[in-house]
Amino acid sequence: MLPGWRVSRHGDLQQAARRVTFRSGFACLLGRPNTGKSTLTNALVGTKVAIMSDRPQTTRHTIRGIVNGPDSQLVLVDTPGFHRPRTLLGQRLNDLVIETVSEVDVVVLCIPADQKVGPGDRFM
Repeated sequence: MLPGWRVSRHGDLQQAARRVTFRSGFACLLGRPNTGKSTLTNALVGTKVAIMSDRPQTTRHTIRGIVNGPDSQLVLVDTPGFHRPRTLLGQRLNDLVIETVSEVDVVVLCIPADQKVGPGDRFM
């Protein structure tokens, strides 16, 4: 029997499954290049797990950081900036972002506060 699972007197496993509380999940940060995804990741995790730079495409792999709460855990996934690719590298980075989005529970869209929402932001 799994921890946290209890079977009622009548053996109703479905009822027991409904009593289990969801306490963990995956979230990814999505946005154009240089929108502060890595900065936000580091701030939420509480330590430097992602490289930060003013240079676009600094993040070239997904970076995972764990945010622990009193009774919960969030795996935060920093992704490369999503953009209109001009090179094979750019396309591969976009493919990585799309793959990551399909694997997480929540997607957080990062948009710079000092810029208007553009077509690229709407596309995402």
